[in-house]
Amino acid sequence: MRAKRHRHAPREKKAKRPPTPATPPTQEYHALAELSKGERCPECLIGTLNKYEPAVLLRISGHSPYEATRHIMERLRCNACGIYFTAALPEAVQQDGQPNQMYAYSARSLMAISKYYMGQPFYRQESLQHLLGLNITASTLFDQCEYVANAIKPIYDVILRLAADAPYFEIDDTPYKILSETEIQKPNRKTGKLQRRTGSNASGLIASLATGQVLILIQTNIGHAGEWIDEILSQRTVGLPAPTVMSDALSSNKTSVIPVIESLCNVHARRQFADITDHFPETVPWVLNDYKVIWENEAHCQDNTLSPPDRQRYHKTHSLPVMEIMKNRFETHLADEDVEENSGLGKAMSYFLRHYLGLTQFCHTEGARLDNNRMEAELKIPIRNRKNAYFYKTLAGAQVSDVLTSMISTCVQAGVNPFDYLTWVQQHPERVKTSPLTCLPWNYKGVSEKIAA
Repeated sequence: MRAKRHRHAPREKKAKRPPTPATPPTQEYHALAELSKGERCPECLIGTLNKYEPAVLLRISGHSPYEATRHIMERLRCNACGIYFTAALPEAVQQDGQPNQMYAYSARSLMAISKYYMGQPFYRQESLQHLLGLNITASTLFDQCEYVANAIKPIYDVILRLAADAPYFEIDDTPYKILSETEIQKPNRKTGKLQRRTGSNASGLIASLATGQVLILIQTNIGHAGEWIDEILSQRTVGLPAPTVMSDALSSNKTSVIPVIESLCNVHARRQFADITDHFPETVPWVLNDYKVIWENEAHCQDNTLSPPDRQRYHKTHSLPVMEIMKNRFETHLADEDVEENSGLGKAMSYFLRHYLGLTQFCHTEGARLDNNRMEAELKIPIRNRKNAYFYKTLAGAQVSDVLTSMISTCVQAGVNPFDYLTWVQQHPERVKTSPLTCLPWNYKGVSEKIAA
């Protein structure tokens, strides 16, 4: 489901993201011009001046996000052969762009992050730059972001292939309008017959790799998250164990190409009861209290950093009995007709019973999550973009957004500075094209050091 989490729903303790490396402040040394060590004190005229711990002021100043510099290179011309000799640009300038390139790699990286991670629309960035005296049009901003997307696309394609072999997935989607995409003919996943489709969505997918890295991917088109994960799993290496897929219980988010272990979100199940608390004040509170125990158990696992096998055993010992008690009570209420099956409470109980196996998967399968909160949190990035910019004009524009949002989000999850990474990718186009696997966010620094050596 795409409904927002109920305000009373217990929060799974949020795992801290790895910190992004901080940029140290530049340092400037200011010497005393009129005094020096060993001189007589000008105040008391008795003592002498000695070195002491310097005073420190950290000053944070404001300026335009982009700085325009006109580089004027001296040139000489031979009056005999006509050859020109031009002064070389500083090394830092050469590394930040190709010859005659107006917008540096670093500027392009900042434009991409501002739009596709921070959700600042191009027209709003244009207005800000106009106020600050450096005019950059919205169309220019998009063009420069497209350069970044094209540069990083080979790495994005590699990440999609890596995601196919992941043992754990989390998926969800949210509506997102693409103006040029009115309708398409798409085969039904069950029957194979073409059917008219119109609803476009931003589908999110988190793939947790066996090596520990976490990939965060976004795709926007006419379709659902279940169709996208089918595309990804169709590339999965034959013979790997069935992956665990966390989602809500919507049929559109189910996989169909290979067998999977279906894990369902308990926040959605709990919300069925939380939304009707006022109508059934005698029954619903004990359900919410039982669910509270389960999230407290999850908090215990996180606080004690239990390994996946230990966490699964802990939940099987302490959480599964609670889920079984709820299941038995719901079955009894419905069988004895104490609760009307078509009432709000009856539907909530039926939802729990119908999806019981998926809801208790975290008690049976190592690494299976309790809820889909992490995926819903990551979908806030495209949602923020949607709230500020409303829609994509074309599918091509949506694809640029998908590539950049996915790569930036994956960098953030890996604790890698996305600004530095996007700039590095643009600086090494040949390396990215010929060996994209060595240019992933978590290993590109090692590659950079080897290149420098």
